[in-house]
Amino acid sequence: MNKLLWMLLAVAGSALAQPADTAQVHVNGTLVTPPCRPGFATSLEVKLGEVNVRQLLDDSASVTEVPLTFACRANSRVSLSLSAGLGGVDRQTLRTSREGLGLRLVGVGTQPGFTLGETSNWIAGSEPLVLTLRVKPVSLGALPDAGSFSATLLMQILYL
Repeated sequence: MNKLLWMLLAVAGSALAQPADTAQVHVNGTLVTPPCRPGFATSLEVKLGEVNVRQLLDDSASVTEVPLTFACRANSRVSLSLSAGLGGVDRQTLRTSREGLGLRLVGVGTQPGFTLGETSNWIAGSEPLVLTLRVKPVSLGALPDAGSFSATLLMQILYL
């Protein structure tokens, strides 16, 4: 039994004394520019100006247009998803900081507006891609009290 124990210790000791195998891994790649560059800052401030409470009553508040321009390689895909920072009333209207006042995402003519929570996709051509976000103040039931307001619209933009 002693001989077996000494043999096991000798084999284990020689196994521990062996040099470790070494390996080299070479990594390389190419850094490329994104397929699109937005022509606006990552944080936008949009001024709607003054809206008369009476305009909310007869739904005649003016629409504010916010152009979103992208310089893209031809055939690049732009995906845009919008969500309301203060919550949405429905899929077209986001809440504002003023109780009873919302901002509606509107379209023009046959072109539908953006929808909260849905992803919209576009394929870029040779010219810059220009998307227009249109918002309009609306009453959410009873007319809100006069005063300042703000809202936050979050955009998630993917380029492929």
